Amino acid sequence: MNIFVIEHHSNSVESIVLLLDEKTFVSISASSMITSYICDSETEYCIASPFESPMHVKVYVAGIVDGCFSSDEKRILVRSRRSDSLSCHAVVWDIVRGEEVFQIEGFDFVFIYYSRHEGKIASVHWIDEDGSSVASIDEGPHSTHILVKLWDIGNDISDRLFEVTGVAVTQFSPNGQYLAVEKRSENVIELWNLENRKITHRFLYPPGNISSLHFPPTSDCLMAAFWGSDHKCLWRLDTQEMTSFDLDIGDIPLAIIHSSNANRLFVPRDNTVEIWEVSMSSSNMIFKTKPLTTWHITSICLLY
Repeated sequence: MNIFVIEHHSNSVESIVLLLDEKTFVSISASSMITSYICDSETEYCIASPFESPMHVKVYVAGIVDGCFSSDEKRILVRSRRSDSLSCHAVVWDIVRGEEVFQIEGFDFVFIYYSRHEGKIASVHWIDEDGSSVASIDEGPHSTHILVKLWDIGNDISDRLFEVTGVAVTQFSPNGQYLAVEKRSENVIELWNLENRKITHRFLYPPGNISSLHFPPTSDCLMAAFWGSDHKCLWRLDTQEMTSFDLDIGDIPLAIIHSSNANRLFVPRDNTVEIWEVSMSSSNMIFKTKPLTTWHITSICLLY
């Protein structure tokens, strides 16, 4: 049932991100400004004043806007990226002080949740063979190198972690422990550990071009989707076992829950959500639901 309605935004809400306590969330809207509100879902109270940063229309029209919290839940990173661009803009806000503390340009960013790098931000930057920054996929097929950086937002400095060549697709794990990269020429996905800067896993996949990589919120498995095909591959990171199945997930990112026995995929359709159970031997749709309060689903967020 609909418990209450929070009405803060003057423009369409593009993204909602929940904290692990399942009661605090940030909602993000985008127009001429990117506006974020931190709210308590139990009291309906707006915890922090709206955080606003300019929307760079030249770069971010028809873009993707989302965010993630730091592990201490005191900072929020708000990202905006155009769907056909290799550049992205991110702003880090201090929730307690209610002010902007950092800005980054790059392709993708994630807060690191573990080890000696906890609280820092990892970023991916596309570069050409000479090391120059590449901002658009229209700049040519030579843009297959990435540079991974580590940002200390407290000291406003960055360190070069490592560089990978021959890359087609990248994806950070939600906890900032891994970066998955597709090496298309080798039909392999490499999983880089950001702590020791080494490859910890290499997953071979069948011939085909990967369109996207997906981690669950628990960061313990990895799924690959392919261009022009319903075929999917899913690997467990602990055992490195792979299962293959065919499932049309459309253009909207799906959500994944991984358990010891199976993986459940939450697949958005136009106005319904399908729940699929994928084991190492089969895949079956086990549930289908139609939310009562919406006519078009644009994203899925999991609760624990």
